[in-house]
Amino acid sequence: MKAVKRYLIQPVLKLLIRKNLVTQPKVVDLEESQCIGYKITTTFKDNQKKRDIPPFYHEVYDNDKLSAFRQDNDDKMYCIFDFHENGQDFDYYVTVENKKGIGDENYAHVTLPPGRYVQVEFMKRNHGAAALVVGYTKKIWIELNGYRERNCPIFILYDERFHSNYRKYGCEGDNYLGDPLAVLHIPVE
Repeated sequence: MKAVKRYLIQPVLKLLIRKNLVTQPKVVDLEESQCIGYKITTTFKDNQKKRDIPPFYHEVYDNDKLSAFRQDNDDKMYCIFDFHENGQDFDYYVTVENKKGIGDENYAHVTLPPGRYVQVEFMKRNHGAAALVVGYTKKIWIELNGYRERNCPIFILYDERFHSNYRKYGCEGDNYLGDPLAVLHIPVE
């Protein structure tokens, strides 16, 4: 199966994502991050995630609901995917790092554990582009490079590069305009 992935599936997927890939995947070590924000639970079943996530994300993002949690000029935002054991359902968080140590239970709290992560910068032009980059990294790159995914949340980091692009170009329907740079992180061992 590895040969099929390496010589057939990988080249096809790389061709499909080449316009969205900014950097090749690389492994980085990250420290623990305690995050705070908002959460929904959704599923892959019947593509429910596609109906749930965009309006939830934009409700939080466009209304700057994370501003009360930010410390100083820290503009990093984490969209976190914490998968349930059934592999279909997951909790989806839109958060910032909880540098203020807010313990209010009215908000969602999630920990990004320390360790190794595969990191990929990509253009998040739409949900489909992000899904292809995640799929390629999870199902192809990790295995072919001798890693195994850890049972921890994966996340997409949005920083000033994404925010300034969004302020300038916005989105049209499901598509982000301009150069909407985001950074995928998948935990590995």
